Amino acid sequence: MTDTLKKLRIFAASPSDVATERAKLETVVASLKPTADYLGLTLEVVDWRAVVPDAGRAQQIIFDQLKPTSWDIFVGILWHRFGTPPGGKDPQTQKDYLSGTEEEFRVAYRLWKEFGKPRIVMYRCTRAIPLDADFAQAQRVKDFFKEIQDPQGEFCVLTQSFDTPESFEKLLLDNLQKLLIEYGDAHGKGGVTPPLLAPKIPNNLPRRAAFFGRAKEMDVVMRALSPADRTWGVLVDGIGGIGKSALAIEAAHRAQEAGAFDAFVFVTAKQTILAPSGIREQTPAARTLDDFLNETARVLGQIGIPKLSSDEKRRALLDALRATRALLIYDNLETLSKEEQEQMADFLRELPQACKAIITSRRRGGEGAVWLRVGKLDWDAARGIIENEMARDAGLASKLRRVESRWQELYDETNGSPLALVHTLGLMRVRAALTFDGALEMLRRRGGVIPPKEGAEGVVVGGTTPPLQDDLQKFIFQEARKELTTNDKTALGALSFFVPSATFEAWMNVANLSRNALETTIDRLSALSLVDVLAGEERYALHPLTRAFVRDELLADANVARETGMRFARYWVKFACKHCDAKKESHAIDSEPESGWVKLDNEQSNLVLAAEWLWQNAVQGNNDVISRKLARKMIDLARALRSFLWFSGHWDERVQLSQQAHEAACALGDWRNAGWRAYDIAWVYHNRGQLEKEMFWENKCIDAWTEGDTKREKSMILALKARVALRQENYSTSVQLFSQALIAAQELKLDLDVTITR
Repeated sequence: MTDTLKKLRIFAASPSDVATERAKLETVVASLKPTADYLGLTLEVVDWRAVVPDAGRAQQIIFDQLKPTSWDIFVGILWHRFGTPPGGKDPQTQKDYLSGTEEEFRVAYRLWKEFGKPRIVMYRCTRAIPLDADFAQAQRVKDFFKEIQDPQGEFCVLTQSFDTPESFEKLLLDNLQKLLIEYGDAHGKGGVTPPLLAPKIPNNLPRRAAFFGRAKEMDVVMRALSPADRTWGVLVDGIGGIGKSALAIEAAHRAQEAGAFDAFVFVTAKQTILAPSGIREQTPAARTLDDFLNETARVLGQIGIPKLSSDEKRRALLDALRATRALLIYDNLETLSKEEQEQMADFLRELPQACKAIITSRRRGGEGAVWLRVGKLDWDAARGIIENEMARDAGLASKLRRVESRWQELYDETNGSPLALVHTLGLMRVRAALTFDGALEMLRRRGGVIPPKEGAEGVVVGGTTPPLQDDLQKFIFQEARKELTTNDKTALGALSFFVPSATFEAWMNVANLSRNALETTIDRLSALSLVDVLAGEERYALHPLTRAFVRDELLADANVARETGMRFARYWVKFACKHCDAKKESHAIDSEPESGWVKLDNEQSNLVLAAEWLWQNAVQGNNDVISRKLARKMIDLARALRSFLWFSGHWDERVQLSQQAHEAACALGDWRNAGWRAYDIAWVYHNRGQLEKEMFWENKCIDAWTEGDTKREKSMILALKARVALRQENYSTSVQLFSQALIAAQELKLDLDVTITR
């Protein structure tokens, strides 16, 4: 064997009715990576979506860019659609091709007969055809399989059938694994069986925390998750900070212990949190219904699903869920729009019978689910929290043992809020002079705060002041602030920019503190319960309410906040450039992912935050020197991440980042970069088949490059204009523009651009 891994190129041919199976192909190939690595092979899946837009017959463009002679394995998948005629003729029979898939198969088969490759793997879906299907198309599929299976005909192919996406996935996995072993035998691994890899259990549940009380509520949740219950799951609602998420996460861990599910998916959509000054915003893991579906698919290992259109994505995800018993935990669903909530409800009602969901929200809803409202924590649970905190610190235990008969006073003053209780105990732990009576006095010092009461129908009656919890959080953080050193404040300010968490190195760089100084600060902040140290992960996080306090109080000085934000943004731009290994701008998409992209995927949330901060402070800020520098950083970040976002399936994020960078470039008058960012957006819409949006951004690209009048993009402008004219059926203008584009590219000796315009 040589040191260089041999690449196997898998070409996928399939019409739109098997989008789910097409997504499964990428999932299977990804799962085979360890086996391929062991055998000294790399795998690459390609199809028409990897083709750069060009003029000419579509199928010929595909062949020109994805040369059939480079295919090692041809995977064809057909159900009831045969496809659209590509406008070409079979050179041997002179008959018109009836679909692009047919033409691709015939070319691949004849290459196999002549050169022994690509290997032909054909699959036929046998499940029932939809009632609204085009039966003429279905007949073409039937005729096609009859032709290629005829031992007396030109083609003689052994095909395999499947009836569900799950059976297709298993069949494809078995077939491709055998082919990999064959290729491995041919490259020095003969007679060696790859090691069996245990299947990865999809599970991104947050770490388990100490949990007290809520026995009745937990019984309701666990009953709703049982197979005997006919609902899709349970909706948990209640006021902010009352413990909805904690209940959902604990229930998921209990279900895991009981072996009730095989996969666990946690996605949060928290966009606002209850803060001292009111409602504060934060960047969530999911903002839209598509985000929920994308994240669910990624956790399940279905990396091809996020690349599909919204309708295809929903169908494909439901198909993927039918293969497992999955528990979905969707947090803070009320942050979605009304329309998206209705669409989410439709999605949840269609969950396979073996799957369940837990939804948390601040308001009632959830048709088809068990509804559970979470109220204040009971006294026994609060007592458990107090005893747990005492066990962690001898000093706190000494203070509380002397007044054990009065613990309930502390519970009463915190109004059954678990977060308020834990923070108060944390303050007592780190402040030697703060006694139990002193803590009670702090709580009472707010003066006159009377919690409202609820009537029989849940209507608030009595009480003229806001609920105690609203004011309590601000007070607790203000008291904690008195204990903070300068380094503590600096570190908290820096950590407030990271969501959901930060590594030590990243935090140290953004805080601009020495290693020893930050280590000392972490010990103090952890003792104050202001920072969560994630066990076993070497990462650090802030509770959302703590982050709001830091932003309101410690970063109240706009200059301090901006300096910290600039360090945060610079760190992530440098991080992205380092791990993306950004290359020279090109209209061609890089063919292989970079090894550092795993690190980028792990820090996706923070990269998005950095982009958002640059956007708000550059494009939406004053047009001063600093803003212009930030706009330049915004462009650099978009350039660095373009290929990573493409190959990792973060297409929506690529569109958003490119839009922001496009506007930043326009503000700077950097028309070349403005054009490329518009091109990146158009490329996503092209691959999704969204022609109107693709044309909109192609025109933006043309406008930018025309304004900049850059020589290198001159031929590209003409080619794009030609494509627009072609879509408008203005053929004479299109031909003229393509000719001009070719001449311009040849004059500039741009071989790649010449190829594109041919």
